Amino acid sequence: MTRARTKALLLAGGLLAGALAAEAAVRAVEPAPYRGAEIRMSDGRVASLSEIIGVARGGPESRAASHPSGTIPPGTHFKVWYDRPKGPQFDRDGCIDVVANHLGFRDLEFDADKKPGELRVLAIGDSFTIGHGVRLEDAWPQVLERLIRDRIGAPVEVINGGFAAGSHWPAGYVDWIERDAFALHPDLLVIGFTLNDMHTDVPLLAYEAAREAPWLGGASHFLNAIQRAIAQRRAVKSHPKDFAEIVRRDPMPWEQNQAALRRIRDLCREHGVDFAVAVFPMLSLLDGDYPYLELHRMVDAFCAAEGIPCVDLLDRFRGEPEGSLWVHPTDQHPNIEGLRRFAEGIDAFLKPTVDARARSIRATR
Repeated sequence: MTRARTKALLLAGGLLAGALAAEAAVRAVEPAPYRGAEIRMSDGRVASLSEIIGVARGGPESRAASHPSGTIPPGTHFKVWYDRPKGPQFDRDGCIDVVANHLGFRDLEFDADKKPGELRVLAIGDSFTIGHGVRLEDAWPQVLERLIRDRIGAPVEVINGGFAAGSHWPAGYVDWIERDAFALHPDLLVIGFTLNDMHTDVPLLAYEAAREAPWLGGASHFLNAIQRAIAQRRAVKSHPKDFAEIVRRDPMPWEQNQAALRRIRDLCREHGVDFAVAVFPMLSLLDGDYPYLELHRMVDAFCAAEGIPCVDLLDRFRGEPEGSLWVHPTDQHPNIEGLRRFAEGIDAFLKPTVDARARSIRATR
């Protein structure tokens, strides 16, 4: 055997030993890639997470015929399953229960008519409002209800209207608000505004290489880790530095939502209901080059110009490490901590209005 061949074999052996050692080290500290979340219906049917809006809406024949009501079919029950989740909200099977009450809301039972002396808030929004990925009691409307009740010492009902309008953005809320919302007798209506309401191409940034075929069929954890790191680097480099450019290029969705917010404002004035918008941050790159900042500014400026009370909650989240506020590594919806911050920010902003309403209710008793 020649010296060159011996060196080559030694080098190859060293590289193989190094690769095996790296594989063993990665396997020791890194779990297998997570499976995507699933919706598990009570009849045994399994749906993907992307189908959640359709699941929540149900078919026209299953919706409540009476009004006022939400558009989730009364009695709907399904579970959202996660692969190896962490946190107190998950049952032993890794699931979260989602149950609709008799009026078609993900909420505890309540009557359409207010109780005497009750302060009522109607929170309308999408998956950030319904509390996707957490228990009902951890959704921000329910946390807000407890905060207000503890402060004013009187009956409070904050109705969780996540997906109750059968839509996920303000332009789709107007018809339901006109038909049902005011028949629930709210003192205050709050729209939870998520930035992808401005355009469907404004995403929650994800870094998983799920759409790429895994190298070696995913057999190597070491290569999987390298592939994910490359995918994350590529995603960070390729995402727009300013997602507002997407809205500027195609402004129609944002214009439709501006018109809807004006209409909701006017309806609230006609019915003597206070109105506010809560702007939720996207939970990606909060500790770095946050690419959604100009979208916040656009919403804030619009609300200021239109006389719509608006609380932007971004400052409560800046600097947070990636993933610390997600319900799961595969799901960037806000976790219990994130939703608590939503509720606390909204409560602080609404305090003068809520306290004034509470005084007025006490005065009329």
